[in-house]
Amino acid sequence: MVKVVARVSHPDITGAPVDFKVIEVEEHLKIFSEPIANTHRYWVPATADVDDEEEYLEPVDDPDYNFRTDFAIYRRKYNFLQPEEIRAARQEMGLSQSEAAVVLGLDESLLADIEANMALQPYDQELKLRWLLSPVTLSSLVRNHRVIMQERCRQAEVDAEGLLEKLVHYEQTADI
Repeated sequence: MVKVVARVSHPDITGAPVDFKVIEVEEHLKIFSEPIANTHRYWVPATADVDDEEEYLEPVDDPDYNFRTDFAIYRRKYNFLQPEEIRAARQEMGLSQSEAAVVLGLDESLLADIEANMALQPYDQELKLRWLLSPVTLSSLVRNHRVIMQERCRQAEVDAEGLLEKLVHYEQTADI
């Protein structure tokens, strides 16, 4: 069922105002083969039929709104870490995004997108991200795989010794 929730005017590329109806539609979708339901928001030109899905536009003022809300629902439903939790855990350990990406075996741009809520981590990456919540375990893994970490750091142009020092320091302060 389509529900009109607002009427807005937004300038087109020439600056001329264009009128839209803002609608909400309950939709069911799958993310990573898992079902979720969400109320998506669309903009429809004021002269168009709100039941004509061909006319649906992503919100002009926030084109990423629907997928960000889909991600939030998915994360809550399946108990995944939220972007702000990931960022806070990484920062608590004193790690940059590039350092955390090396340690976790993730692409740095993917980690940045996850933290910015522009990408959703699949289950295998969720498991890796949860290592940030267990710094002692993470530090131990890095120490036990020092040679691999040094090579990964070299490839990513990350200071391996500085990274290892951060992890050892954090582990020691966590034990206190």
